[in-house]
Parts: sequence; C-alpha cells; structure tokens
Amino acid sequence: MSTSTTPSVSTTPPTTDFTKPNNTISLQPLQSATPSSTPSRNSGGTCHILPNERQNITFNIETLTNVLDGGADKTKRRRFILSPSEGTDQSSKYYLNSHDRLKSHLVHFLDAHDEYLGKFIPTVEEVVWMSSNTMNGGTMSNHFGLFLPTVLAQMNDDQLSQWLELVFNMKIVGCYAQTELGHGSNVRGLQTTAHFDKENQEFILNTPTLTSIKWWPGTLGKVATHAIVYAQLILDGKEHGVQAFLVQIRDENHRPLPGMEIGDLGPKMGDHANDTGFLRLENVRLPREMMLAKNQEVTPKGQFVQHSRGPKNPKAHYSTMMLARATIIMMAGAYLARAVTIAMRYSLVRQQGFEDTSTSSYKTPERHIIDHQVQQYRIFKQLAIAYAFKFSGQWMSAKQKETKKGDDQQILQELKEIAATGAGLKGLCTYMAWEGIEDCRKCCGGNGYLMVSGIAPLAQDYVWQITAEGDYMVMLLQLARFLLSTYQDAVKGIPVSDQCNYLTHIHDPSFQVSSLLPPRAKHYNEFLNPSYLLLFFK
Repeated sequence: MSTSTTPSVSTTPPTTDFTKPNNTISLQPLQSATPSSTPSRNSGGTCHILPNERQNITFNIETLTNVLDGGADKTKRRRFILSPSEGTDQSSKYYLNSHDRLKSHLVHFLDAHDEYLGKFIPTVEEVVWMSSNTMNGGTMSNHFGLFLPTVLAQMNDDQLSQWLELVFNMKIVGCYAQTELGHGSNVRGLQTTAHFDKENQEFILNTPTLTSIKWWPGTLGKVATHAIVYAQLILDGKEHGVQAFLVQIRDENHRPLPGMEIGDLGPKMGDHANDTGFLRLENVRLPREMMLAKNQEVTPKGQFVQHSRGPKNPKAHYSTMMLARATIIMMAGAYLARAVTIAMRYSLVRQQGFEDTSTSSYKTPERHIIDHQVQQYRIFKQLAIAYAFKFSGQWMSAKQKETKKGDDQQILQELKEIAATGAGLKGLCTYMAWEGIEDCRKCCGGNGYLMVSGIAPLAQDYVWQITAEGDYMVMLLQLARFLLSTYQDAVKGIPVSDQCNYLTHIHDPSFQVSSLLPPRAKHYNEFLNPSYLLLFFK
C-alpha cells in the first residue's frame, strides 16, 4: 500500500544569481560587475559620480530629512521601522507569477514583523512609512492600513477589548469591504443590506443583486479571515444608512463560511502581490454585537441609537475612507519620489552628446544627460511636485486629527471641508503622480522599460490608486461642488472655511477682483517668495 505526501513548499523568497549555471538570463554564468572609477570590461567607471555630486549640495541632508519626517525624533523612529528590510534583494520578484509574488510578499512581511508582534503598535504615519518604502509590498498593507484604523475608529470599548489584540497580533487578518461591483465612491448608494432580526438578536446580511457584490477589496481574495463589511442598515423596513459590520469570512481551515462566495479577481496590470477579491453574501447571520458601535448602535429592542459624542454626519461614519485618501496623498509623493530618485541617478551616470563637437573621435568626452536643460526641467519638476504632495498629505492628516476637537457643529463643518479637500487632492495627486512616474521612466530611455530597473513596474503598481477610493474625475467634481457651495455662502455673507477665506470679500456689491491683484514684480526673485505667490492664488 503506497502513501502520498504533500510536497514541501519553501518559505524562502527566490533569488536569481546570474553568476551561477542555469540562471534565467543566459543559462551560462555571467561575470559579476565590479564598481570602479575606471572603465573596464566589468565596470562602467561610474562609481565616483554620485558621491561627487552629493559633495556639491548646498543644504544639510540630515536637516532636510528631519523636515520631511517631522523632526529628528521621527527620523530616528522611521529608520528603526525600516531597518528590518535594509539590505534585502527583492529583484527576483519580477520573475514570479502573481501566486508566487503573493507568497513571497507574505513571507517577507511576516519575517520582518514577527519579532515585533504584540510589542510595537504603529501609528498611521508609521504605516505610511512602511508602505512607502517597502520593496515587496502587497496584501498585508490593507490589514494595517485600512482594517486596523477602522477597528480603532469605529469600535466601542467592549469591542476593542475583544478584537484589538487579535488584530494587532495578526491572529486574524482583515480587509475593508466597502466597494461594490456597482458602487465605489458613492457610499450612500451601496446595495448590500443588513436587516435586524429582533427575535434572534442577529443581523442578516445579503448582497441581493449582482452589482451589490463586494468587489475590489485587497486581501479578500485569498488571505483575509475577517472583513469590515459596509451595508445598509434596515430596521423594521426603515433605512438607517450605511453601517460597518465585522464579519468572519473564512473558517479555521481557511475555507469560506456558509452563505459566502469568495474569490480572487485574477491578474491585474500591476500590484500583483495584492489579492483583490470579491464577496457575495446570502442570508449571513451576525450577532447584534458585530455592528461597529462607537458612534451608534442597535439596541436589543431594535432601536437605532446615535451616541451624542459622535458627529451627526454621514461622512463621519466612513472616516476610514477619508483617512485612506490622506494616506494615498502622502503615498503619491513617496512613489513619485522613488521614480525621481531612479531617474535622477540614471541621468547623472548616463552620458549622451559630445562636449566638443569640433572633433570626430568617439573618445571625445560626453555630457551627462542631467546637464541637458530639458532633462533637468522634466526631473526637477517632478521632484518639486513630490515635495508638494508629501506636505499636502501631512497637512491632510493633521487636519483630520484636529476634527476630534470641538463641538458637533464645528466637527460637522470641518468634516465637510476635509472630505472635499481630500477628494480633490486625492484625484489631483494620484493622477499627477502617475503621469510623473511615467515621465521619469521615459527619462531613463530604453532601460526604463526593463522591470529590473525598478521604475518600469512602479507606474504599473501605482496606477490603480487613480481609481481606488474614488475615480480621480469624480473626486475633482466633489471638490468643485464644495467650492460652488462655498461661493454661494460667501455671496450671502455666510462665513466660509479658512481655506476659502479669499472669497470673504465677494458679498460686498462694490467688490472688484482687480483690487486683490498683487503689485507687479520688480525682480524674478519675488516669485520665490511663497507669500507673494499666495497673493496670486487669492
């Protein structure tokens, strides 16, 4: 009688050593490149270029780093957080299919975090640092970037005491199931329903139509054990808006629970280590306590109770989406900065065009392509935009923290402003970042087309963020609607937000736009003054 055994699976991420036989490039061993300042068969003679360029800077690198991080202490903290991944080589991931990319990501993620589970509680900012710098990013960013913040923001104390430790220590892995096949940024229009059964003290969740299937949540396809599911709460036939529910979706054997159809959406343009999936629900029953109840709850008698401490504004309930947008804005700057770094270093090393065209020798010294004005314009422009995105994201994050202060009416007004600003910035920053990454790739010529360049897959892995949490055009229109409404308030003399205080004069019938026109600049240096530029904005 023969027995079969399950073949063992290596948990070590694959590597490609081109100096060994049967490598994926040539099958025959390749000679290793040797860093040197002198050109040779195995060296381009360029190893001195970047160090020499860094000697020419006119600012203190550490000071600027501290500014970007928010202070010296935060720089120290960020370096500690990123230290587990230093020195790792992830270049072999480009030779993997989606299944193996996901597995490689999970191994890398768990290896980097295992030592700190239960000991280290990351802030939202620290999660952004991790996501911005990972070289093998993927599905687990959803657990800490979306699932955990929702748990923290919307669970009451009793729920947190039961679930928070499990989430922090990854004893459960969660996803954020809001988007549906037929609805994304229009959260009010979600079709998933949650009816309350008073007799059994349970919610009954359904995705009653094809378009109500939860669609696109990362981590849902293969990895997640639980999901925060957003559904329309219905009590005795009356609608009470979209509410969040904690739903276990897979059992201890990682099989879908009864009443659930779960799967992976399949290959995508990029972001291959993120198992975006779908979820269909049919009469799935949840205990009453599984509705996230920090700001509202359903009593045993089936009454909907809004807690006074929670602002009575629908936007407050899906604050995770606004947090996600602030994170996406900061990530836009980080991803664009990666592309700028690669393009800048390539442009410093790569040469094109003879310095002296009067000679005919091929040995005539050539210009570094960064010395060409057009190349400088393209790369420096994206560098400036990356800084702008980073600081805009930090501002958004700080504004969200401020909304926790003040009375309900003040919070309500601030939420409207943050939601509109976040929507506009999310749409603008993601689209401009994607365009910038692609232009930086083109600045690298044909080498920018290679996946192992690092810049070619960057655009593919990033492009989904243009539509994630709301298509960029819809986001811009949301901001436009807010601005038109603010304009109407200003005309009536109603106070407007600080961001829109440039409209405060228009309720005066004698107001003329020309009265705000800044004085003509006498020297180009005046355009380097932010205060002078702000006058033009107003």
